[in-house]
Amino acid sequence: MIDFLEIFNSIKDFYKEKKIVAIISTVLISLFLIALVCVIVQTSSSPKKNKSIPREEAILVPDQKLLLPQAKTYSNEYALTREPKEKWDEEEAKKYFTVPSSKELNELEKSNDKLIDEILGETP
Repeated sequence: MIDFLEIFNSIKDFYKEKKIVAIISTVLISLFLIALVCVIVQTSSSPKKNKSIPREEAILVPDQKLLLPQAKTYSNEYALTREPKEKWDEEEAKKYFTVPSSKELNELEKSNDKLIDEILGETP
C-alpha cells in the first residue's frame, strides 16, 4: 500500500533543502493545473449557436434615396489625379517643383549630420 506519510515527509524535506526549485516547481504545476481547468471549461461548454443573419434577411433593399456627403471644393491648381510620366516637361516642373533655399539646404544638412552622428555614435 502507498504510505502517504512517507510521501508527505519526502516532499517536506525537498521544500526545506531546495526552496527555490520547490517554489518554481509549485508555481509551474499550479499554472499548468489552472490552464488545464480553463481548457476543460472552455471545451465542455455547450456549442455556441450561429448568430449570423439568415441569407434571406440579409438582402439590402434601399427604401430611401442615398445621401452623398458634401464634398470639398478644390481649386484648379489642385490635381486630384494625373497620369504618371517618365519625365516632367518644363511646364509641370515649374508648376510642381520648388527649388529649396540655401537656408533650407543648410538645415537639411545639419539634421542629416546629426542623424549620422546618432547612428554611428562612438564607433571607431
